[in-house]
Amino acid sequence: MKKTLLIRIVPLVLLAISFQSCFDELDQVNPNALTNESFWTSTNDLNAGLNAVYAALRDENVSGVLFESTRTDLAVPRSQRSNDLGNPIYDQTFDLTTDQVQDKWDACYRGVFRANQVLDAYEILKTSFDSNRAEEEGIRIAAQARALRGYFYYVLHSTYNNGSIPLFETVPKEFSEFQRSFSSSEDVKALYRADLQFGMENLPINYNDWIQEGSAGDLGRVTAGACEALMAKSYMNDNDFANGEIYLKNVIDNYGYNLVDDLEKCFTGIEEFNNESIFEINYSIIANPLGLDEQDLSQPISERLNNANPMQPSTWFTLMFKAEKPDPADPANRVTRNTYDSNGIVNGSIETTRLFSARMGNSISTVEDPDSPMYGVTAAEYGNHPNAGPHAKNNPNFWKKFTSWNVPNGGAGEDESQQFDRRSGVNIPVIRLAEIYLLYAECMIEKGDLSEALKYINRIRKRSHLYLLGDESGGEFAGDTSTYLNDIDLDPSNGEEPVTLTNLMDHLRLVEKPMELVLEAERTIDLRRWGIWKERLEYIASFEYDTYAFRGDQIGEHRHRFRCYIVPAGTPLEDIPVRVQGNPRRNEPLVRDHFLGSQNFNEELHSYFPVPQDEINANFNWNN
Repeated sequence: MKKTLLIRIVPLVLLAISFQSCFDELDQVNPNALTNESFWTSTNDLNAGLNAVYAALRDENVSGVLFESTRTDLAVPRSQRSNDLGNPIYDQTFDLTTDQVQDKWDACYRGVFRANQVLDAYEILKTSFDSNRAEEEGIRIAAQARALRGYFYYVLHSTYNNGSIPLFETVPKEFSEFQRSFSSSEDVKALYRADLQFGMENLPINYNDWIQEGSAGDLGRVTAGACEALMAKSYMNDNDFANGEIYLKNVIDNYGYNLVDDLEKCFTGIEEFNNESIFEINYSIIANPLGLDEQDLSQPISERLNNANPMQPSTWFTLMFKAEKPDPADPANRVTRNTYDSNGIVNGSIETTRLFSARMGNSISTVEDPDSPMYGVTAAEYGNHPNAGPHAKNNPNFWKKFTSWNVPNGGAGEDESQQFDRRSGVNIPVIRLAEIYLLYAECMIEKGDLSEALKYINRIRKRSHLYLLGDESGGEFAGDTSTYLNDIDLDPSNGEEPVTLTNLMDHLRLVEKPMELVLEAERTIDLRRWGIWKERLEYIASFEYDTYAFRGDQIGEHRHRFRCYIVPAGTPLEDIPVRVQGNPRRNEPLVRDHFLGSQNFNEELHSYFPVPQDEINANFNWNN
């Protein structure tokens, strides 16, 4: 992991300053205490404060990676499989007292508060800058603070109270200034879009530009490209496709971004801040002997996803991944696989085509996948190491995205040693070019330009070596190593259904966006703006599934460890592509995803989080 700007220890004096400002009424002041006037004296101090703003991004509650997807069709909590605990986010019974509702609010406003500290200090100091260099450095710091504040407000606006939240453009100094009436959704958007516009005009265009202008230590700072991408998303969230198209096309054409050749490079830490990355949160494994959050530069996301805790892929989503078809004409899908005799002993090898897609192999595991390793062993063998939990009834699938699954450590899984306190240095992407391509394709569908929409969708599919959609004539990848199918479900065996604007939009919503962007993009926003949230929950709750445990893995070894796989209820065992040792054991009861949540979901109550109880208790003007 690169030692970038977040490695710098954030001064704890900032906390002292924040408390100091609340007690102006005291008539005696400690002459040795830090105040705003004594701390903020130079651009070095502004940079120290800016580091605290970046540190606020590290709180995983800002993005909600570990819980937001369970509100949607993409994930279920681990507890759902064992039916032992209720989960208010998953069951759509959350309210203003639910932990996640409060935690995300707190995390985002902590970032806003810190950004405002920097911006207030900049306004005081900027008149003292005595050179062009100092002025430029000051503007660059202010642009970063405003861009990050814009992001925090973007998240708050997209998550809470139909977009109506309190706005703070400066740090409150008096008690009355904390009692802020809630601004309208339009006013919140106006503020964060102004912040993003300022960032677009005053920041380097991409990560490489930061390095060229500064040093390797600047890698990871927010960029103009990130600001414009967020601006584009804000218009897409309003279904404003005309404005969205303008910003999206500019991001595609003018910032130097390119798709990397392998999704593995985006999620596992092997090529962070690559040319596809537009905005990612920087983490690093750094010893934290004092146990202080400000010194903890790592994240708990990788370890928790690897253990299917607190969530795992939904069954619908898993089966959709299994249905993705690798293109046999693409040489990247040719694999060498061992063959075994009846006793499970290797007796040779064959060259064949991947059973499941590379996109699935980079995102989730399933015990049937023989071609995508996990930590150096096959998916079916994973769990034999004493440090790794196996595929089982409660976790038939694991997340691979945002984990170090490509590390060949003999199947030990994520590093759970005491030294690292079960934490990881894998960066978490917030926006990458693939998302921009899919949003632009949506604009093209809305505009009626089928060929342009297919171009950007197929670029993403080609990267994962999948069949391509549409007619080969004029296709960007026409040739011997790509197969185009003018069939929307990409399955000629059930009859051809030519690609149209209507069915391509459904395909984009239900296949490309979830398969490519699971755990990254805001699925909650998409389901809300498309008006299909309850429909999706009801749809996936309508199916039941069998789960089977069997002894032995795919190669017949380790016969005393159970593995688990999940299929639609009633599927004949002979139709399951798994080599089973002995008789499989069918688990009870049948699995059904989102059964309670689909019944409880109410658009008015659950498409946004409510204002947290702590805010209501503290802010006397919350409902004015």
